[in-house]
Amino acid sequence: MKRMIKMTAVMAAVMMSLTVQAKTQDVGGRVIDAKGDPLPFVSVALLTADSTYIQGATSDVNGCFQIKTTETCCILRFSYIGYKTQYVDVNGSEIGAVQMEPDQTMLSEITVKGQMPKTKLTGNSMLTTIQGTVLGLSGTAMEMLTKVPGMMMKGDDLEVLGKGTPVFYINGRKMRDKDELKRLRSEEIQSVEVITNPGAEYDATISAVVRIKTVRREGTGFGFDLMAANNQDLAFGFSDPSSTLNLRYRHNNLDLFGMVNYWTWDSPNDLHITQSTFLKADEGIRNILQDSHARNDWHGEGLNYNLGFNWQINDKHSLGARVERHDQFNTYNDMWVDTENNLTGRDLSHQDGHTYYPYNWQSNAYYNGQVGKLNIDLNVDFLTDKENDDDQIDVYLPETQTMQQNSHTWSRLWATKLVLSYPVWKGQLQAGTEMSFVKRQSSSSITNYPLPSTDTDVKENNVAAFVAYNANLEKYGTISAGLRYEHVGFDYIDNLDAENNMTRYQDEFFPSVTWSKQFGPIQTSLGYTMKTVRPRYSSLNDHIYYLNSYTLSQGDSKLKNAIMQEVSINARWKWINLFAAYERRDNTITQVPMVYNNEGVMLMKQANLSDPVRNLAIFLSANPTWGVYSPSWTIGGQKFWNTMTYDDPRSDTGKTDVTFTKPIFFFDLNNTFRFKHSWQLEANANIQTKGDVLNFRILSPSYNLGFVVQKCWLKNDALCLRASISDVFQRSVQDMAHDCGFFYTVQKTRSRSHRLDISIRYTFNAQKSKYKGTGAGKAEQERMSNNN
Repeated sequence: MKRMIKMTAVMAAVMMSLTVQAKTQDVGGRVIDAKGDPLPFVSVALLTADSTYIQGATSDVNGCFQIKTTETCCILRFSYIGYKTQYVDVNGSEIGAVQMEPDQTMLSEITVKGQMPKTKLTGNSMLTTIQGTVLGLSGTAMEMLTKVPGMMMKGDDLEVLGKGTPVFYINGRKMRDKDELKRLRSEEIQSVEVITNPGAEYDATISAVVRIKTVRREGTGFGFDLMAANNQDLAFGFSDPSSTLNLRYRHNNLDLFGMVNYWTWDSPNDLHITQSTFLKADEGIRNILQDSHARNDWHGEGLNYNLGFNWQINDKHSLGARVERHDQFNTYNDMWVDTENNLTGRDLSHQDGHTYYPYNWQSNAYYNGQVGKLNIDLNVDFLTDKENDDDQIDVYLPETQTMQQNSHTWSRLWATKLVLSYPVWKGQLQAGTEMSFVKRQSSSSITNYPLPSTDTDVKENNVAAFVAYNANLEKYGTISAGLRYEHVGFDYIDNLDAENNMTRYQDEFFPSVTWSKQFGPIQTSLGYTMKTVRPRYSSLNDHIYYLNSYTLSQGDSKLKNAIMQEVSINARWKWINLFAAYERRDNTITQVPMVYNNEGVMLMKQANLSDPVRNLAIFLSANPTWGVYSPSWTIGGQKFWNTMTYDDPRSDTGKTDVTFTKPIFFFDLNNTFRFKHSWQLEANANIQTKGDVLNFRILSPSYNLGFVVQKCWLKNDALCLRASISDVFQRSVQDMAHDCGFFYTVQKTRSRSHRLDISIRYTFNAQKSKYKGTGAGKAEQERMSNNN
């Protein structure tokens, strides 16, 4: 902590020193919209009295800009997609707030022509307008984001090209529940910013960020929107209804908002698993063969609520708070496993698992302010939840046996984040701190099986400080550089065996830098970043979990953090975008098999890889518009370089090397047709080829073909009916192999995603919730999840 205080003091001194050196000739201000919210990425040009260009700048995420000049008489020109160009005379060094007005003519033309969104490459991110474009009528935010440049759908998750799963922000607030993207409508989204190289402001575990900004509505009073949907499983007949009600009330500068959402979901899966294990035996080498069929049915039902307010005190100060609760009830998992093997002949078991969530509370409070030229962004977050899992395992063959496996988890998080921004020289200086304090208690036990019980406490305190500078170097381009320092204290307490107790401290620095420049019509950026991957808290546990008679799983309290270093390049020309990234990862965290005993039982254990893993990703995207037809295509590939050494009794040395180098290719082909009278048709295909990913082999190609029909009525398309059918040919499958020398397994998964989704949405006098909390402790919230 002392070291942290010293570093914060040094940063403050540096900031004050640079502030003193700021030139009085600098011209600065802040760009806002009609509601007083900041407008980022507005192009600001400094002109002479006869309109001769002198130099330019771009407003930052807080709407602030700074231009150095020695001219005594100048004009500032402000331009932004969807807003009227504005000119302001310069009468001093500080021009205050400049309010931009929406260009209704432009928005109306865009709507009529069905124009695809405009995307601007700015440094380490791509900013895409959504409002008034075809993407603004794409159903849910989840469906819309698959068509945004820089993003793609991979399985059931959204990913940033070459960067994996991102962290999402909605109006500056961290999105903790990914199902919120299914509740948020694309009609409510103004813009999406995809950040491919997050700077020092973000936690060192975050490799990509997606910031969603919702539409600003005019007027005062009460508004609501109601959505009802039914998702029908066409293979098994499950019917999964859901509904969401959003309420908003605005008076003067006070916004009140609330939401209630009901959902239910059924997820049936068929798995076919074959395993071959080679072990040393007295007679030589023993090969244990297993062929398993598993049917897994998961059912969940729940309610989500939130309530909050935003108070815009004036143009320079706002504050607010938000409270959420997530309830799940009637949640269970039913699984049958039938195995043929050359040991006992047949193994048949049934698991009936029930999960209980006594509570899950989340809250955020924030303050955004500006004092002179200093911008302040303060957030405080709190999270607490409890989860109880009760599984009854009935083994029918080879011997009748009943086991009871129970686990309990309780988590609590306090986090705070402070970001200070100040204009210096030709850009903005940022400095701040982020702190998170986590406590997690977990226990588990199993009856009638020789596995020990566990009862552990995990405490982790993360104190970080960061400094970053963004500058417009005119003809040399724009550069952003930052350094983040993190001090992490970790305590692992085994309440059943004190010899396993462990305490460790880590002090790490994470640099990042991005340079961007426009060469004629081509926008380019080049970036370098260092990140880390910390294991989930559920993996920092030495308890062994029963999966079936021949498979167990275990975490590791001594897991190390993985370190990633990446160089990336981004280039955009008109509606074509190219992204490439090369990454080296040390101490990679993955799952590896280990022999548990001589009876063929395998232990799937979380472990760090001893050798570095390298990865190259290249993606090409196109988003043109030809009349009523607006395609959004992404093609790309990813190649890993990974060699692992395993035990293998068949080898003379007892060891064997397994390489994973086969590239895997992706094709996202989304096609939208926008017709008169608010009719819209879509044909979308998602394709993935064979290839290697880390230390797994994808053995089969997978593709998902879907169609959508949508019709809207009333003013501003207030009433919309949307019907979509997914996985038409039921080929959203995955055959995956784990090649580990002495152990080889193939898992064929048949997820039932052949579904018909029908939804209807009505909006009345919608008022946007202007919540501006950005949240704190993002990475810790992710790691607290039990989902792998």
